[in-house]
Amino acid sequence: MVPVSDTAIVITVAYAIAVLIGSVISFAVYASTRGRSDDATDSADHARRETAWLVVVVLALFALLLATIFYVPYGESGGSNKQIVRVIGVQYAWAVEPADVVIDRPVEFWLESRETNGQPAVNHGVGIYDPDGTLLTQAQVIPERVQKLVFTFTKPGTYRILCLEYCGAKHHEMVSAFEVRER
Repeated sequence: MVPVSDTAIVITVAYAIAVLIGSVISFAVYASTRGRSDDATDSADHARRETAWLVVVVLALFALLLATIFYVPYGESGGSNKQIVRVIGVQYAWAVEPADVVIDRPVEFWLESRETNGQPAVNHGVGIYDPDGTLLTQAQVIPERVQKLVFTFTKPGTYRILCLEYCGAKHHEMVSAFEVRER
């Protein structure tokens, strides 16, 4: 069985709750308007109900946002036990330093795109693939910015980094590798 992160569990539960709340609200709106004819409906009363339901929905969505915003993985830090790996993309090459990490410790990749040989820095997409060729994680890398990507490897082996954003004629040659080893 594939391990599921705590973040995925929290977000799944939050959205399940949101669907449940939305269903209850939809049923309540339906029930509150059932059995009334258009002639008997007071427009001021109808406007108050619409406003009340709008407030309820906005508050529910805001509560969902507050419940999940702290679990969004972007900007996440690897913690005090992290390993830092710098990955610098230039036209058609990756520089990876250091080229090895250990399993079961978070790796915080610092991703950059730099100019080289007079060529301007361009956007790159970093894709990290396991030894079997499965894409594990990815991030967009934009010039003049350090993008952080955190991932914890659980199996040793040779992992590859490929560019996922077309960056020019030799984009397909933009491949590098690093080792994940036992402690």
